[in-house]
Amino acid sequence: MSSQLTYRPLDNVGINGLNTQSNPASLDASWLTDASNIVLRESGRISFRKGLKQNVLATSAKIGSMIEHKYGSTTKVFAGVGTDVYTVDFTSPSTPWTSAFATGGTASDWQFINFNGNVIGVQEGHEPISYRSGDTTPWESLETKHTNNHTQGSAVFEPLGVTTFDPSCAMGYYGRIWAGGVSEDKGVMYYSDLLVDYEWRDDEAGFIDLSTVWGTDEIVAIAPFFGKLVIFGKRNIAIYNNPDDLTAIHLDEVIRGIGCSSRDTVQAVGDDLLFLSDTGLRSLGRTTQVDKVPLVDYSVNIKDTLIRHVARDSTSKAIYIENEGVYLLTFPLINVTYAFDMKHITPNNAPRVTTWTFDGDRKPSSLSYTDSKGLLIGQDGGSISTYEGYFDTEYVSSSSTTNYSYTGSFKTIWIDLGESVVSSLLKKLKAVIEGGSGTTVGVKWYKDFSVIPSKTHSFLLNPTASGYSYLFGGVVSLFGAAKYAPSYSLKEYNIPLTGSAKFLQLEMSAETNGSVASLQDMTLLFKQGKIR
Repeated sequence: MSSQLTYRPLDNVGINGLNTQSNPASLDASWLTDASNIVLRESGRISFRKGLKQNVLATSAKIGSMIEHKYGSTTKVFAGVGTDVYTVDFTSPSTPWTSAFATGGTASDWQFINFNGNVIGVQEGHEPISYRSGDTTPWESLETKHTNNHTQGSAVFEPLGVTTFDPSCAMGYYGRIWAGGVSEDKGVMYYSDLLVDYEWRDDEAGFIDLSTVWGTDEIVAIAPFFGKLVIFGKRNIAIYNNPDDLTAIHLDEVIRGIGCSSRDTVQAVGDDLLFLSDTGLRSLGRTTQVDKVPLVDYSVNIKDTLIRHVARDSTSKAIYIENEGVYLLTFPLINVTYAFDMKHITPNNAPRVTTWTFDGDRKPSSLSYTDSKGLLIGQDGGSISTYEGYFDTEYVSSSSTTNYSYTGSFKTIWIDLGESVVSSLLKKLKAVIEGGSGTTVGVKWYKDFSVIPSKTHSFLLNPTASGYSYLFGGVVSLFGAAKYAPSYSLKEYNIPLTGSAKFLQLEMSAETNGSVASLQDMTLLFKQGKIR
């Protein structure tokens, strides 16, 4: 008599995201060993990431930096492109690059800062630039701005003891510009006059020499943190109290052995300040129980892999997508982007992680979060994209765009099918999937730790549409067609499996077809086989 079918529910498959750190044979099904171009929705279900939709015609060089600037009722977006800074006119996408300012520099890796109604830009090896709202010639070097507007303090622009003022990082907070990474001494932080961004040598300006604090190190980034001033070195972090009162400012704490590997990865996320270090993604967590600021490692599930990426690419950038609750970390040179879902914490106190990749020159080269357009992605090919839809869309001309599909995929851990000495006869995989009409899905499986998969079994998503297109059934309705468009319900799909195994690993992939698809549930069906 044949054995009965055994059911193995996988209703929590992948809900904790990617884990490349632990042995995949020792994890449970809530983890994934590969998670490419997917996100985990609020319910923990696996879905496609959104697409990158180009909003403007590409220029001739990568978008190295961006910022949104508001002045009165006017909102502008500035972008560093090659040796110029442009105002981006999103209302004229075929000719968006206006009001070019030649920076006099050689690269576009600016750190732009909104300060007191103006914009300051700093970049390693370059003198600072400035945009002054309302001026006839708004963009100019900060030194030129000092010359043209000098009314107090020293007639010399450079801070005391500096020949060429070329900070690599800066911050506009606590009423001043704070800057560091100057070529002549990368371990000194300088601060401007109160509310005057171009005065660096008068009585209200000054500097802090970090060599007396952490020894030999260089300043990489500067950030505010709950009334404190945080100065990131490559190997150390210095935290100061009372930065808003220079008569009372004092050193609070030095964290040794941990620093920041990339300026543009420092992001405020709720009560945390996240940054990338040589040892992974870290945060300065705020607590009410202790006086000192504890360090948290948010990359424990992908630690070794992330450390290898840090060693290969020092140009990493990050942004916090507020409406998605995602910290996005990209490595432009190797085309790998990590999405850390800060809304959900895994059992080992880390955010869920997935990875994104992009074809060709659509990969990110800079990131910015704006009030007017949400997430903006500056691309290697010279365009600026928003995060929407389920195609990567290229803007070709005023009357033409091209949609490109991308493949989302995931791979499970090794699933133990029973007693280790008994193989199981594989019968079927049941998958409940929502939406994705017209999307082709492929399933492969691996047996008993083999790296050779089965042949791919493909099937088409064809959920049943429900609902009504229009309130009254006509082309013109009282409230409009889009509000009452039909929805696509859940559907169960049966995938036949073959062979026998004691351990099974599943891989599912799908190419986008313009609509979202979401995996809700999976169930394995198998029979007990022979002892082997």
